[in-house]
Amino acid sequence: MPVLHSIDHRDPRAAAYRAVSDPALARREGLFVAEGRLVVTRLIQDGRFRVDSVLLNRASFEALETVIERLPSDTPVYLASAEELSFIAGFNIHRGCLALAVRPPEAEVAEVVRGARRLVVLERVANADNVGGVFRNAAAFGVDAAILSPGTCDPLYRKAIR
Repeated sequence: MPVLHSIDHRDPRAAAYRAVSDPALARREGLFVAEGRLVVTRLIQDGRFRVDSVLLNRASFEALETVIERLPSDTPVYLASAEELSFIAGFNIHRGCLALAVRPPEAEVAEVVRGARRLVVLERVANADNVGGVFRNAAAFGVDAAILSPGTCDPLYRKAIR
């Protein structure tokens, strides 16, 4: 089980979570943000992405304790009050749950389509809700790969994956 750390907005370990509302900043740091209990649970259970750290309020920790136990013991898990969590992130985190995960490297189109039977292609879809909806439907229909043109919203943007 990872070690739990209490944290507040003055703690330097909170710095990475101050970027969650700025998708470009998180992306430059090589990270993406998972928001909410369901999304964080899926992130941890899926195992495709390395979880960098988790920031929770007490209620979310209690709800996710068995999921959190699956993380490597060196993954920081931070606990903060609901007020501190929102203060750190810069907006109301009413879900009480954030995680930072390492962004996978970008792949070449030939690599992405190799062996894929079903593809989805998004061309300049800028709305995060629409991108998230397309990805959820693609998963439901067993799509193997996605190709995104420049100008398409980042599918790992927190609003697209929640």
